[in-house]
Amino acid sequence: MTDEPENLTLKLLREMRAEMREGFEKAFGDLEKLSGSVSELQVAVAALSVDLKETKRTVEQVHETQKNQGARLNAIDGRLALIEKHTGMVQA
Repeated sequence: MTDEPENLTLKLLREMRAEMREGFEKAFGDLEKLSGSVSELQVAVAALSVDLKETKRTVEQVHETQKNQGARLNAIDGRLALIEKHTGMVQA
């Protein structure tokens, strides 16, 4: 630079610019970290979705099995009632 008198306004502006650059660099660094965290969360959500679908399918199978067992128990109870009636174990 040439020999100029010191300009306080320019000095303050340069200091402000330097502080802003530091702030932007820090913010962009934090943003990059956050981006990594978001992609990890996306993977976790995808895995959770797969687990949820598997659990739903298993619960549906259990429900279907329970329904079939209930029908079988009703049939057994009906047959037992007929046997008891024919053998005279219960009053008709």
